[in-house]
Amino acid sequence: MANDYSGRIWKITAPGTTPFGTANVKFKGGLWTGSTAAGQTFIITDVAGRAYTFTSNTVDDNIEFFELGWLSGPLTFSGTFAGEIDLFMATK
Repeated sequence: MANDYSGRIWKITAPGTTPFGTANVKFKGGLWTGSTAAGQTFIITDVAGRAYTFTSNTVDDNIEFFELGWLSGPLTFSGTFAGEIDLFMATK
């Protein structure tokens, strides 16, 4: 399944870059489900070089993200992750 940026909850299932040029986004938090091994990583990097790395501890680890604040696009999603990452956009 391709990454879905169509709503207020972005669904990330594969590495890639957002299709939104220089748009800024703010995430209230997120949830990563479906990891297939301990030690998998999910990395969010913005154009300014800010990077957030999350690491799974076990198979099917549910990792909740804290508020990431404003990030400058385009964003790049990378790492060795499996499963789905839901990123919840903030309303303000």
